[in-house]
Amino acid sequence: MANKYSDYFEVNEEYFPCFDESAINKGATWDDTYPHATFVELLNATERMLGGTTNRSLWIHGAYGTGKSKCAYALKKILEVSEEELSAYWDKYEQLRNNQPLLGKILGHKEQGIICAYRYASGSISTPEQLFMAVQESIKIALENQNVTYRGENTLKESAILWLQDSAHNSFMNELLKKNEWQSLFSQSTADEIINSLKKNSDVSELMNNLFKLAAKEGITALSLDSDGIRNWILDIIKNNDSKIVFVWDEFSDFFRQNRNSLSEFQKLISICQEAPFYFVVVTHPISSLSTNDDSWKIVQQRFDKVEITMPSNIAFDLIGDAFKPKTEAVESWMQLTDDLNARLHSSRQAVMKSTDVSKEAVMRNMLPIHPMAAIVLKNIATAYQANQRSMFDFIKTPKELDTKAFQWFIQNFGPTDDRPLITIDMLWDFFYVKGSGYLSSDIKLILDTFPQQTMLQEKEKVVLKTILIMQAIDQRLGGAVEVLKPTDQNLSYAFEGDWDVYENECKGIAKGLVSKGVLILSPIADNKKVYNAAVLAGDGAKIEGYKKEIRDKSTTAKLVSEADILPTALALPPSLKLRYAIATDTGALPLVTSSDFMKVMDALKHKDTSWHFKAVLAVAKTEEEAQTFRNTIKNIIINEEYKDIVVIDALSTPLGVEAFEQYVEYAAMSMYYNGNNNQQSKDNSRKAKEVLNRDWKDRIYSGQIIVYTYANPIGEKANSATEVYPILQTIVLNKYSHVMDFTKGLSETQLKLTTPKPVARYGMGDVDVKGLIQGCEKSVLGAVWNKHEYWLEPSLSDNHIVIVKKAVDKIIKEAFSNSGKISIGEIYDYLESTFGYSQSNLSAFITGFLLKEYSNNPYRSMNEEGHREAMTPDKLAEMIGNYVGKKPKSTYIVNLTEEEKAFYELTEKAWGMEEDACTSPSHAGSLIKNKMKALIYPVWALEDVDNYGVFDIVKKFIELVQCDGDKAHDIANEIGKIAMQRPSSADNLKLLLTVDNCKNGMEIFLQQRFKSGLLLRLAKEIGAEDRVLLDIKNVFSVEYSAYWNGSTGEDELEKLIVEYEVVKKTNGLLNTVSNSIDDAFKSWRETLKFIGFSYEALQGKYPTLKKCIELLFKIAKRDDILPEAMRQLNVELDENGAELKGILYNKLSVFMDIYAPYLEGFSAAECDEVRKSIITEIFSVDITQGNSIVKKASDEYRKNQIKTQMYKLWSDKADGTKNPKVWSDRYRIPILCCISSKEYVEAKKAFSVLNSNAHSDSDIKTTIEFLENATFFGEIANQEYRDECFIKVILGEYANVLQNVNAVKDAIEVLGYEVYDWIENPAVKSKVKSLAEAEYNAGGSDLVINTIDKMSDSELKSWLKDVVKKDIELGLRIITIGGK
Repeated sequence: MANKYSDYFEVNEEYFPCFDESAINKGATWDDTYPHATFVELLNATERMLGGTTNRSLWIHGAYGTGKSKCAYALKKILEVSEEELSAYWDKYEQLRNNQPLLGKILGHKEQGIICAYRYASGSISTPEQLFMAVQESIKIALENQNVTYRGENTLKESAILWLQDSAHNSFMNELLKKNEWQSLFSQSTADEIINSLKKNSDVSELMNNLFKLAAKEGITALSLDSDGIRNWILDIIKNNDSKIVFVWDEFSDFFRQNRNSLSEFQKLISICQEAPFYFVVVTHPISSLSTNDDSWKIVQQRFDKVEITMPSNIAFDLIGDAFKPKTEAVESWMQLTDDLNARLHSSRQAVMKSTDVSKEAVMRNMLPIHPMAAIVLKNIATAYQANQRSMFDFIKTPKELDTKAFQWFIQNFGPTDDRPLITIDMLWDFFYVKGSGYLSSDIKLILDTFPQQTMLQEKEKVVLKTILIMQAIDQRLGGAVEVLKPTDQNLSYAFEGDWDVYENECKGIAKGLVSKGVLILSPIADNKKVYNAAVLAGDGAKIEGYKKEIRDKSTTAKLVSEADILPTALALPPSLKLRYAIATDTGALPLVTSSDFMKVMDALKHKDTSWHFKAVLAVAKTEEEAQTFRNTIKNIIINEEYKDIVVIDALSTPLGVEAFEQYVEYAAMSMYYNGNNNQQSKDNSRKAKEVLNRDWKDRIYSGQIIVYTYANPIGEKANSATEVYPILQTIVLNKYSHVMDFTKGLSETQLKLTTPKPVARYGMGDVDVKGLIQGCEKSVLGAVWNKHEYWLEPSLSDNHIVIVKKAVDKIIKEAFSNSGKISIGEIYDYLESTFGYSQSNLSAFITGFLLKEYSNNPYRSMNEEGHREAMTPDKLAEMIGNYVGKKPKSTYIVNLTEEEKAFYELTEKAWGMEEDACTSPSHAGSLIKNKMKALIYPVWALEDVDNYGVFDIVKKFIELVQCDGDKAHDIANEIGKIAMQRPSSADNLKLLLTVDNCKNGMEIFLQQRFKSGLLLRLAKEIGAEDRVLLDIKNVFSVEYSAYWNGSTGEDELEKLIVEYEVVKKTNGLLNTVSNSIDDAFKSWRETLKFIGFSYEALQGKYPTLKKCIELLFKIAKRDDILPEAMRQLNVELDENGAELKGILYNKLSVFMDIYAPYLEGFSAAECDEVRKSIITEIFSVDITQGNSIVKKASDEYRKNQIKTQMYKLWSDKADGTKNPKVWSDRYRIPILCCISSKEYVEAKKAFSVLNSNAHSDSDIKTTIEFLENATFFGEIANQEYRDECFIKVILGEYANVLQNVNAVKDAIEVLGYEVYDWIENPAVKSKVKSLAEAEYNAGGSDLVINTIDKMSDSELKSWLKDVVKKDIELGLRIITIGGK
């Protein structure tokens, strides 16, 4: 297998395609930073800055992929490392070695003391306070890392700690933290907890921000963080340490984008360098991409000296080469291979070197296997993207998750001996377009999008087209500045130089063919040259510009908002606020308002009654001008009392903006352009246009400044991001409903949704382990009162939120019981909603269950709207709560018991031996009594004959009770209760009567004296069931509904048992069995019928008088239920037709022969019996047609087996006792067909096939028997010599002369694994024989041929040769070839 490039080298693990914070954390080196011209200029500018000659800081900027971040990090390290380390770096590069004065100056500055701070990324900085905190934090880390002695102990953080440690301030802060607003903002609940967090945690930015917010609101100036405070701190450090501070902040572009309208505080910070050596070095994208016309922006730029970092081509190519790490054992081979590859690229290499001012060929060779033309494309690839998405370095080392066909994929799959051994321009397609198209600028994408539209191209056309399109795209982006990238014939030849011959030689012809097909056009340029362009582009630019204008004209803010379906979720509200404010709790969406629909939405909301839910709108704007006007409108409207219940959340500080809007316009225009001719591209661009609104704008709103306006606070409360809006909205809720628990820390989104109110309400009642989605709330929400008996009576808990709500709820329940004896769940829950703001959520259901748990058992009951009462249990109460929360169905009530009901329950529980309070409702009592009745085994109506206590009238009431439910059950319970109140001893007397023995004695008296003169007992004796008669009676009364029977119904059931006993008795007589139950009797019938041998339908046809009887027996055989009426019919049938049925049962063979005579013709009685016994199918249960088929098949099989046996016996007798021809062939190691003459061959082959097979027809068997009887070969094949002669003739054939050992040949063939019978005509066997012959021939067999030829005269040999070549084409062609030569 040919080597791949990965066998020779690998990508250096320490190579970082993107130099960022992650690369630094992974140990990226700095001393390999090449000192190209712009980096040296950066060092010179740094030296001038440190020398104090400019009073300005540095601004490093550059395009993506130019290495500006690496340069900035190297600058930081140069200012930090030791003189020895810096000198070693200086000596590595000629450019630096020749500039020793610069080194001396830098070392001089370092000796005077430099504190170098470094920070990466600024996207989270949206306020001056955050900026100051970040600066302070980074400088403090630098002080610690460099072991600086004085670290500005009077920092704002330390100042905050000192201020809080003062006892008066500490007490003041504790009081402030009790306010709802600050409770919701701080995770700490006391000043001491804040002090502890500030001291122990390294990252306290969030806590400090919270302190600044509190200080601003409460007027605590000592805790404010401003430019003066950070300035004084920095000056203090510089003065006390006698050092300079250089602060390098990489990726600072986002700060300018987010704060371009509020840079005044930043100006103060960077102005420090005018009075002390504090230098703020920022690193951004090109300044042109950040520019605005704002005056403050211009002032900021004046505070900096600017250094643009660019990447010279030779350095870029060097860096690529440095990324390849040859394997130690492959270095020499790799050098040889690169020489070979490099030799194939002379013209393209020279053209690229000339274009890029690369002077050393080694630079180009070190990049192999990257083709020079692909390298120059990679060098300029970043220009094609809208943002920092692709560079040449990303191609070399691609993240695994990107799953793209880039450099690492290529070296794993290609090698130097492949047809295409180089990474050519077309191989950049997957990286450049397939995985990167989402970030391409529209003009570039328009070019490349033409490729997927061509679906009928050959592979070589695709390769050339990809190459031309990429060259055209980069050339257009560079404005034609790089001559070698223009897709001309010459440059196309360069692009495929050294490639597969097809592309190297035919690329220009393929390109012209694409022109002929209309895929490309040739356009003239200067110097009489022509370039290939995508044909689809002609005139399309103007069309796209027209679409852009149309979109700009029609895209009002309201229209943009209507497209941005995810924008309403921009605040990413936490679950508690989604519940209270969102119009869609799943997404957290708020109603969006624009300047055009603001009043309409406000007027609609003001009339909406939302109870516990709060009304809020999110205001957005398209432009800054619109935002300012809109904000004035909001301020004028919010003071109107009509809108006092509406919160206006102003996100106008982060309008969509011109840049983002233009990006949206570009994508939307491309979607319109592709609509109808490339619908997939149209959809992709439409999706991206939507992402500008749904993702980019949404994210900016989340991170930007927001103002919350209310009627109570018309000035508005500012928040620096969405997260700071949360406590503001929370405070609004708590000001109205101070006892809600939604804002308890740690609650999950599911707990604050309404999904399973029934089970969570049940968990709230305690006495079960709290599980599932509500688990934890018993501690976090109810911790102070959970598992505390009568917690509302404890004085120490009087201020607890739950205690306050509990007392209020108990009060309204008590009043309702006093007035009507009941209260609806709806009334209770509506009170919780309206008075305490309880929401429709799992948490509210859980707390409601907790508040009402004292009403979940006796002495309370539940009642529905129709007055139907049930037991009150925790499960029932949870069901009532769960049904109401969020649904508001028909009313259900909590009710009290009457005196009659109490008496009924006491009597019932005592008389029937139940636990106290076991009965929860009359219906429930009926269910329990029914179970008790079943436990007595015999029916309670049998107690009438043994009642010596005078309470059987109450027993009859209980029988009525178990037979009804609802209101009727309630009435009967009241009647029993009244009797119990009138006859206090009833319960005790009933308990004495209701026993198993009494029921059994009563039943025995009933059977002997009152039921059918003792008939049932006599039948039981006749069938041997004396011992089980009472068990059968128990079974009669053990059915689920037997408790509902009265005496008359019971007698009817016992009469059915009499019929069953009579059927058992008759079955025993017919089948001569001793069954003593109906199940045993039916089992006997099934066993008899299973082997009877004929179909029930056939039997019915033969014996019409038995039709009904046979039908019933058929049901028994099929295990169908025999219902009481059918049982009676069976009893009658067995009585009337028993004799005839018995005759059939004892003469089964004669009946079988009579019914199936047509299929048994020619068989003796014994043979007929054999056929009958061979039937293993349960024939009785099938219909007449199936029965006939079964018998016919059995008789046919019997006949066939007779002649089949004859055939095999005949073969065995004649063929030496073998089973069949295959076995004969195995025994003698020769296919038997080799031994058969041509005269008998065809017939023999057919006969042998029948003998070797298990499946054959009668006619085949008969034909085979006839053949075997007349065959003449049996004598011959018994002879060993004859068999060997046949083997040599048929198997060895023309090779017989060289293959003398027959057994050796057989041994070799057997190894192939084929059955001996199949050796004849087998290609594998023939091939094996030939190979054996060739081996023998080459080992000396050819000598025989030569000896033979030597004995022939020339004329004999020539004559013989002429005859041979007429038949042997191979020999003839060889003679022609030799003769030709």
